[in-house]
Amino acid sequence: MEQQVYITGGASGIGLQLARTYLASGAAVTLFDIQPTEQALKALVTIAGPDRIRAFAMDITRPDEVRAAFAQAAEGGQPDVVIHCAGIAIAADFEAIDDDAYARVININLIGSRNVVAGVLPHMAAGSHLVLVASMAGLVGCYGYAAYCASKYGVVGLAEVLRIELATKGVDVSVVCPPEVETPMVEAERLNRPKQTEALKLMAGTLQLDDAVAQIRNGIDRRRFMIIPGWRARSLWFTNKLLPGFFTRKFADFLVSR
Repeated sequence: MEQQVYITGGASGIGLQLARTYLASGAAVTLFDIQPTEQALKALVTIAGPDRIRAFAMDITRPDEVRAAFAQAAEGGQPDVVIHCAGIAIAADFEAIDDDAYARVININLIGSRNVVAGVLPHMAAGSHLVLVASMAGLVGCYGYAAYCASKYGVVGLAEVLRIELATKGVDVSVVCPPEVETPMVEAERLNRPKQTEALKLMAGTLQLDDAVAQIRNGIDRRRFMIIPGWRARSLWFTNKLLPGFFTRKFADFLVSR
């Protein structure tokens, strides 16, 4: 029986590339996205044909819509793997992020993650796997990411709790914390982000999409809890844990002051 994989934010970036890898390995993939999915479907059908790929519209800030989309999708096959990739980023000084923009980042990235888990969990059986995509910005602070870091730290915390609670149901949980990955979201962010943000990005490095997704997929297949693609990002995380943030804070201060 073919593996059923659900991917939110699957119309582009990491979500779309993960869909490619799962289809290539014989899985059936269901995409969920607020963006139009026609172009993504057209590309994915060339890999596996139309029978193993579906798409549903989903606004993750609307819990009723999320529940309805997952319920409809589950009628065609309950998920073995659920990967929540949908999210947004704003890179700007704290004082430049207005009330609505800050709330939007939290609502999509953190509350949206809660909505996705709440909506899909009734359709996940023992042995299934829930994967939340956070960020290195959920492990280490970064200039210009007051909203984004707050939201992604929250996603990491949510994953930590779910790992404990869902173990009793036989559902594994992973959280993915990539550094910067070459995606359309990052390309758009670069147009306006502060120079200090650019400098701090050097600490964790930047990964090409194919490389990042290959490492993420390997971590998911191994059912690791914490998945950090990129040796520089893993080194930063390890150093931050080993030296309780002292080194990374001092280095960040140095980079920002240049």
